[in-house]
Formats: sequence, C-alpha cells, structure tokens
Amino acid sequence: MKHRTPTGRPNRVAELLRERLALILLYKCADPRLQELTLTEVEMSPDLRQAKVFYVVRENVDRDLVQIALDKALGFIKAEVARENLFRLMPEFIFLPDTGFDRAARLAKLFQEAKMGPGSEGDSET
Repeated sequence: MKHRTPTGRPNRVAELLRERLALILLYKCADPRLQELTLTEVEMSPDLRQAKVFYVVRENVDRDLVQIALDKALGFIKAEVARENLFRLMPEFIFLPDTGFDRAARLAKLFQEAKMGPGSEGDSET
C-alpha cells in the first residue's frame, strides 16, 4: 500500500490560494487598508480545512488596523474564493502577521552593529 505525502496537494493548494487571495485583496476589496499588505505564505492543513494566511505590512502601517480590516472583510473574501470553486468545502481562514521578516530585519541590524564595533551605534545613520 502506497502512502501519499501530506505535503504535495496541500502545498499546491496553498500556493494557488495565496495567489487568488492576493488578487482579491488588491483588486476586489474596497478597504484601502487591505491594499497595504503582502501575503507571504499560506499553510494548508493536510485535510484542506484550515488555511493559515501569513502577511506583512509596510513599516508605516498600523498592523492592528489591518487585522481589523481583514476580520471585517472575511465574509467577502470567503465569498470571492467560493465563487472561484477552488474547494468543495470552504477552509477556515486564519490571517496572521508574518513575524519572520521582523526577526530577519532585527538580526540584520544586530549584525550590522556588531560589524561596526562597540561604541559606534550613534554613527550607524549616514
């Protein structure tokens, strides 16, 4: 008996869903706050019933306001995804801020400060 890997189909569906959600948020949602985010990744559960949608926002955008806008637009987003007939059963969408970029930026700053040496923090802005 062959065992199917749980990563094949969920990964393909996740990438397709990320692309479709990005288009919906950019072109179909009326709330301008939703145009200030970038979807970085979608993780589908093996049974395709749950989709964790990770996003980043620009530095000068309030993340809490974007999360509120996402929560408010969830019904519309689901209706648009349903219209495209991607799923037999609509997955539960969970929108989460992607903290990976924040960690990477902090690490890059720490590496830069370490490279410059002690006592040169004030000289880091040129």
